[in-house]
Amino acid sequence: MKKRFALLVVLIVISLFVLSCTPQTPEVVEETTVEEVQAQPEVAIDAFPVVETPSVVEETKPTESEYSITYPKLKYEGAYNGPLYGTSEQVGSASMDTYFELLDKNGINFFIGMFGISGEPSVDTLTSETGLGEVVAAAQKHPHRVIPFFNPGIGGEEVEKYLGDELTAMYTKTLAASQKIVGKEFIRGFGEVETQEWAARHNDARVLQLINLAQKNDINFMFHPVATKIDDVEKIIEAYPDTTFLIHMYREDLDDSMTQLIKILQEHDNLYFSMDAAHILFVDSLGGDLIYIYDSENKQSSINEFVSTFESKEKVMTADAIKAYKPLVDAVPDKVMWGTEIGPEYAFDSQVFDRAVKISRFVIAGFDKEHQEAVGYKNALRVFGQGVVVDANIKVLGTSSWPDCTDDQMSDCDASCEIPDSDSLTAEQEKCFQDCLIEQQCKEVVEMDVG
Repeated sequence: MKKRFALLVVLIVISLFVLSCTPQTPEVVEETTVEEVQAQPEVAIDAFPVVETPSVVEETKPTESEYSITYPKLKYEGAYNGPLYGTSEQVGSASMDTYFELLDKNGINFFIGMFGISGEPSVDTLTSETGLGEVVAAAQKHPHRVIPFFNPGIGGEEVEKYLGDELTAMYTKTLAASQKIVGKEFIRGFGEVETQEWAARHNDARVLQLINLAQKNDINFMFHPVATKIDDVEKIIEAYPDTTFLIHMYREDLDDSMTQLIKILQEHDNLYFSMDAAHILFVDSLGGDLIYIYDSENKQSSINEFVSTFESKEKVMTADAIKAYKPLVDAVPDKVMWGTEIGPEYAFDSQVFDRAVKISRFVIAGFDKEHQEAVGYKNALRVFGQGVVVDANIKVLGTSSWPDCTDDQMSDCDASCEIPDSDSLTAEQEKCFQDCLIEQQCKEVVEMDVG
């Protein structure tokens, strides 16, 4: 049976906002077109026949009042209790309704969502639970709050076998099909691109094909580097000075590359760093990131184990995270942003999610006072802007009441659509599969990755 993954992962510099020290409704700056930039010789690649993006319909935006910054309902004495902007949100495991409830009470105003969108979306297969339909439905209900990034919905290790022409074609076809439905200004970035899982160098010619595509479409690029390849990061951002890059790192990679990372961030205007709750919640003696350590098939057991460890180690984790991230914030306070990087389904339970935000607020409070709002939301709002507004006339089939597909239902759809045991589908296979799920009236079960 075909195994599917949803990544929700990164970024577009289309709107800039000017904010005063006191949070207020930012003004939208007119979008500008960035001309294509050629890669520098040291990272240049041979000419690649990128599939051209066809002409797309211009997005018709309904009239919407500007979004006003809101503050959290959950506040903590001694913590940073201001607005938040999530810059690394893996949103595939929770329903959007549940997710926005969590965002609202925790004061998370905007988020860069790493959505898994595969194949070539079509208007008659948009559903509210998966792919482009999920993004459209969320943006229709919550204008100005969703900043959509996408990846092809394949896990980091699994995707490397497609790296090169095949993977680039996946991104190209999905982007082109999406633009035909929602317009060119909707998808704002590629990501998360899980380069930490690949043997290839970060600036391998096959990776640069994806960056070239992002550059050509004037959208952002979010990826996950490792310390041993930090030199590649500098080569990439120097080769694409008009493309905005967002990265995050595991704690050990951050520690091992801190000095060089700071130098790169200081010397280049197009690189930003996301400090994520999943990596704040770190206990080295237990093996690393608690969010992923306690992920299991037993949701309640995962919740209980996480809460128990959190309650016993909250102060130690907070102090360790301040020690880990404060040198970065002190050195480049305008370059560090905040996100959650939460992917497992159990972590969207309020007992887990609220605690992840709580510890983040205490870590931010450990930074100098003048840097707290910048990290919490102002940096991200300045660089990535408010979220999209999408045409209300785009129809999305509501599937929230449908049950998860059984293994038999998934197998039946695989068989009827002649789906191979592979993550790569033709447009016809993808459409057939989605039509089959709609006929079965069940939701595809997706699986999340770590990092």
